[in-house]
Amino acid sequence: MTKRGKILRDTSAGTGLLVVENQQYPFSLEGVWNSQTPPAVGMTVDVDFDAAGQISSIRAVTDAQLAKEKTDAAVAVAKEKGAAIASGVVAKVGLPNLIALALLLIGWFFLSAVSIKTPLGSMSYTFWQLLGFVNAKNAFEVMMQAGTGTFSSGIYGLLGFIAIVAPFVRYFWKDKWAILGGVLPLLFMLFVGLMAHSGYNSALGLGAGVDPNNPMMKEITDQISQAISIGFGVYLSALACLYFAGMGVKSFMAASASSGPQRA
Repeated sequence: MTKRGKILRDTSAGTGLLVVENQQYPFSLEGVWNSQTPPAVGMTVDVDFDAAGQISSIRAVTDAQLAKEKTDAAVAVAKEKGAAIASGVVAKVGLPNLIALALLLIGWFFLSAVSIKTPLGSMSYTFWQLLGFVNAKNAFEVMMQAGTGTFSSGIYGLLGFIAIVAPFVRYFWKDKWAILGGVLPLLFMLFVGLMAHSGYNSALGLGAGVDPNNPMMKEITDQISQAISIGFGVYLSALACLYFAGMGVKSFMAASASSGPQRA
């Protein structure tokens, strides 16, 4: 049996002394000390005991091993606490909502929302990069940089963050109207779509006073429109938004019905 102990007295002046589980044991180097480093006061050791409870072997524990054990213990505690927090979140908001949130984040931040084919190659934007397009004063410049510029999402980024957390406000704010927060991601996507379309028209010079039926302008816009395609990120995130909106409206109607006037 191996137990962890600590040296109380070294063997420089005779028999050494160590403590294991608050019990002291004398020891000598001959036959039991199995480390190249000599025992020193305060040293941590691993002590092997035989069937009779006598010390059969003593090994010094290095600082590296102690550090590794402390790190492993800290990681184990962190994993345990993380698992407890995760299970608490799942129990509170529900696994389907967390899956929908993951799909929404993947669709907004990682998957292509819009692709544009040009003679120089294909340019792709995520939904979040489109916020920079909407927020920029020179939308055409952003479009040509394919989201690689330093354009900020500005106020639209803040609105996007609010839209992300809105479906979960109901679990922390017990108000009937908080349930409708589930509708905000879908409304935000529709709003950004309209703003992006407006910015696209502005970038092409299709503002006020421009005749969209002009043959030359119509040919240009048709060619550009054919080069633009909606990416999978829009469909995936829209699906998640529809889920949040549907569950929000359904829960709101149920809450309204339960809190309505009762008939005699």
